[in-house]
Amino acid sequence: MTIDWRGYWVASPTPFTSSGQPDLNEMGALLELYVSQGIHGVVVNGSTGEWCSQSAVERKEIAAKSVTQVNNRIPVVIGASAYTPNEVIDLANHASSVGADGIMVTAPPYYNLTEDEIFNFFQLIDSNVRIPVMVYNWPRGIGVDMSEELLVKLGKLPSVAAIKESSGDESKTIRVLQTLMAESVDVRFFARFIHPQGAEYLAKIGGDGNIDGGGLGAQYAVKFYNSWWEKDLSEMKTNSEAYADFSSSLINSDYSGKFGSPISQLKACMRILNQPGGYVRPPLMEVTDRKSIEQLTKILESSSIGLSKSLGIGK
Repeated sequence: MTIDWRGYWVASPTPFTSSGQPDLNEMGALLELYVSQGIHGVVVNGSTGEWCSQSAVERKEIAAKSVTQVNNRIPVVIGASAYTPNEVIDLANHASSVGADGIMVTAPPYYNLTEDEIFNFFQLIDSNVRIPVMVYNWPRGIGVDMSEELLVKLGKLPSVAAIKESSGDESKTIRVLQTLMAESVDVRFFARFIHPQGAEYLAKIGGDGNIDGGGLGAQYAVKFYNSWWEKDLSEMKTNSEAYADFSSSLINSDYSGKFGSPISQLKACMRILNQPGGYVRPPLMEVTDRKSIEQLTKILESSSIGLSKSLGIGK
């Protein structure tokens, strides 16, 4: 594709103040951290960005700030998930107007839509936006796992430039990728590739990248993809193993957190590392108990991330 979306992307959290207000200064600092780490793209206002707890006005402010701050150094995709097509279209048009590279959209939460309804939802969006769309299959958050057939069908819509497949079903993920490749569906494909078997999938089947909530493993994940493009398979293997070990110490296979809600846990880790993640917004609650903080600190220290304030760990 002409759209060069690939590599290790971060789904950015939205920093809130301790009183619950969006902190645009911290958002700017966080994006600078990500760029300095060498990440290859960023999504804002996605699940990790707590879009559900933001107003439309706040989401637009965060989107505009992010595009301006990054200033074309890496792709910026704006989370535009919402309950109705009109809401998505409004957010998409705003993202386009401020210069974003694309939008990311899930099926609407809560409704448990049929597959025909999901396709109609995306078809309405496709017909009314002029910005590349990333379709996000996120059954943990949406309550519906899009079938292989539906994902391939959605990939053929003109505005759909990418698919993020986060079902957690590795065999299904590979079947979707194989079908997309076999049918020459012109989309980028993001999934869970940073592990030894994932590297094999990239080599034998295809695929484009990972989108990781929060980016704590950037020091390994950036090197994984840089090594892949340089065909340094030994370095790729080393970093895939380190990333997999680190991730599994924090996140379960179903994407739940081991010490609290994943976003709350993420922001607790970022505070330990002196990173500008801010606080969560209700209904989420902070991870504050001493035992959990001590365990998180040990995990971060043992991963070699340590408590360093260095911003260049991913280079």
